[in-house]
Amino acid sequence: MLMVWFLLIGGLVQCLLLLRLLRTGRRLDRESRQQAPWRRRWPSAALIVPAAGEHPMMEAALRSLLLQDYPGLMPVFVTATAEEPAARLIGALRKEFPALRHVVAGRAEGCGQKNHNSLAGVAAAGDAVELLLFCDSTHLARPDFARHLAAPVAEGRSDFSTGYHTVRPRDASLVTLAYAFCVQLMRYLQGLTPSFTQPWGGAMCMRRAVFEHMGLRRFWQENVVDDCSLAGLLAGLGKPVVLSPGALLYTEAEHHSFRVWRAWMDRQVLFLKFCVPLQWLLLGLLPLVMMLPPLAMLWAVVGMALGAVPVWTGLIGLCLAAWLLLLLHGWRCQVCAPGSLWRWLAAFVLSAGVFAEVYLRTIPAGGILWHGIWYRVGRGGRVLEVRRQ
Repeated sequence: MLMVWFLLIGGLVQCLLLLRLLRTGRRLDRESRQQAPWRRRWPSAALIVPAAGEHPMMEAALRSLLLQDYPGLMPVFVTATAEEPAARLIGALRKEFPALRHVVAGRAEGCGQKNHNSLAGVAAAGDAVELLLFCDSTHLARPDFARHLAAPVAEGRSDFSTGYHTVRPRDASLVTLAYAFCVQLMRYLQGLTPSFTQPWGGAMCMRRAVFEHMGLRRFWQENVVDDCSLAGLLAGLGKPVVLSPGALLYTEAEHHSFRVWRAWMDRQVLFLKFCVPLQWLLLGLLPLVMMLPPLAMLWAVVGMALGAVPVWTGLIGLCLAAWLLLLLHGWRCQVCAPGSLWRWLAAFVLSAGVFAEVYLRTIPAGGILWHGIWYRVGRGGRVLEVRRQ
């Protein structure tokens, strides 16, 4: 009887959660297709883009950021060294876009390299700009992305705004689909309720005056990451972050590597552990909510077929399983995932299983590996030691 009640309650909770998130996603997609507002005067702004590595989409992504229609936008691209591949790519782009500024930040010692690069970009932008826009270097942007991202701050609705990204899966491999599902889940959670909205370093905007007033320069100089650390700080100060659905970036994914996907998931969980520990603890419930109800549904249906459980128990499990498949089909349609519904279901199961394994491994972790650099991290995301591998 206990299993029956678990099946009923757990399955209902899971399906209702997926339904609520699906409705949130559809609303976000509708709002993301709206035109960005036009203003008589836009605040002066700098677009700061830390770049590293050799991502195959980096050139297309950087080019899309250089084609923004925000009036007078100052593009500032930052690399750690002048010799790395990203720096050579930026040098080539400067011949086509002379307004582009390339800043060489040098190696970080007491903070994350991305933080160090971002701060070098802020310094290069100067005191004249009113808004600071931060963006990742590997996602494609529409021409009105910057206006969408800056609008909530320019209109005075908040001092901080954020966007997010969505994955376009280009093949039906399980890892590609699982990666798309994970990003989709995180995006929908961002838009579920304002209390869930957090700044995302891949697309965030803030007032320059607030950046200085809050002492974010010194704060980031000691921290491992920009967005999660800022989320913890803003939550403590009671400062809201406004989500701009139109500030949506696009990630192309094809034959995605399991190692890369797992390392990405590991960082997402660890950033929360060190910077927003309460949310990290709550996050531990997610794999249980995702994994256990489907197992209970399977137990009920198989048990009914074998005569081991009452027929009505099996029928409940069958109805909940059908509802779950219908909801997953809706999620699949939202990202136009290739392949069959059964592969999408397998990707859902794979996501839950890998996430549970990753979460358990983060419990004893004392640091983060990111772009070949090991950061030993303390409370609040403060960097205690940096080791380059």
